[in-house]
Amino acid sequence: MNRIVSLFVMVCISLLIVTGPVLAESAQSTVLVTGANRGIGFEFVKQYADRGYRVIATCRNPAKADELNAFAKSQSSVIVERLDLVDLDGIDALANKYAGQAIDVLVSNAALLRGPDKGQTFGSMDYEWFDEWFHTNARGPLKVTEAFWPNLIASENGIVASLTTGQGRYGIPVLGFAYYKASKAAIDNFFLDVARKGKKDNVRVITISPGRVATSGAEARPGMVPIKDSIGGMIKVFDGFKLEQNGGSYRHDGSESTLSSPP
Repeated sequence: MNRIVSLFVMVCISLLIVTGPVLAESAQSTVLVTGANRGIGFEFVKQYADRGYRVIATCRNPAKADELNAFAKSQSSVIVERLDLVDLDGIDALANKYAGQAIDVLVSNAALLRGPDKGQTFGSMDYEWFDEWFHTNARGPLKVTEAFWPNLIASENGIVASLTTGQGRYGIPVLGFAYYKASKAAIDNFFLDVARKGKKDNVRVITISPGRVATSGAEARPGMVPIKDSIGGMIKVFDGFKLEQNGGSYRHDGSESTLSSPP
């Protein structure tokens, strides 16, 4: 009899040891960040990790993401994953890997940004670039949002945020950025439909502008926003964003962005 009791106690202790961390992890908020290897995306990773979130940090080529990998090694809550916005099958594969895992915040940050370019200037447009820009900046974020939608629904108060220029169809008011600003205007409009779906599924949906941020060692100029302030501001906006605001577009400082009229 004593042996049976002892075995029962050992089994109970084993179950407590096994289930304890699982319960703790399930209570931990989770954020997924695209384009997490540098700049704005990497700052999101650092600030959410500091807040105690489990961070799924994705980028196109993790093998070359030295700074992100080093940070992840020092933070047990940070997981680095491969996600390429033009690889639709790869996006589905990553979503399947995390099936059933609630994602509380999805930050759609990854995008192709370059310019001014002659190939993005009317009169000398490089039409070989068209698919690359729109597949990366419009189709990709839309696909990521759709693939991880069940994860957002599984959260009690999930939010998906797509970073934009904050100027809608008017974009950057100079020549040489045609594909960039047009593809960003496209995702602004796609997210209006996502927002309508979000109201039905209790998922908050926002587009947001980080402001003019100096990243990747670029020299900060007057009027630019320090990267820590930009990301900290956006996180604060996410925290206070309400379902009834779905489809709204905001700036990092919480002010509403006007998408239907020129700046």
